[in-house]
Amino acid sequence: MKSIGYIIGILLGIILVIVFYKFSNTNHKTKTQYDERQKELRGKAYQYAFYTLMIFEVLLFILDLCELPLPFPGYLLHFAGICLGSLVLASYCIWKDVYWGLNNNRKRYGILFLVCGILNAIPVIGAITHGGLFQQGESPVPAINLMVLILMVVIGTELLVKQLLEKREAEE
Repeated sequence: MKSIGYIIGILLGIILVIVFYKFSNTNHKTKTQYDERQKELRGKAYQYAFYTLMIFEVLLFILDLCELPLPFPGYLLHFAGICLGSLVLASYCIWKDVYWGLNNNRKRYGILFLVCGILNAIPVIGAITHGGLFQQGESPVPAINLMVLILMVVIGTELLVKQLLEKREAEE
């Protein structure tokens, strides 16, 4: 039954993402629009993210072949690889000025990021107050939420630093 709950949760998450994209884009389309320069640089970001994920997965593969005991379950390690690849993608896009699309409303996206951060923090805080994130036999959701929360904090921090640097450059 847990599996069905996880699948329903993921499906609801996908539906919410689609609704949030429609809300957060200025033309209320789900697809973000990019110019040619942005598309080219984003392609390079996807390439770097892909190779990062591949290297991470090869390392996990080697560790598994060597039968080395790992401190976390496999699903958490694979999800960590997804988060790492996502971080490479987002970071490259942020620092190359291709994170935001032509039809993105940055304030609405900021609100969306804040809401997502809060929604991911709730299970993490609940797990910490009730004994921990990585207890045997417990739900993996809080640990996954923690990884997403860390990812969001890092990306949010990068966005703020980039914005402050751009503001300082504009003033000079």
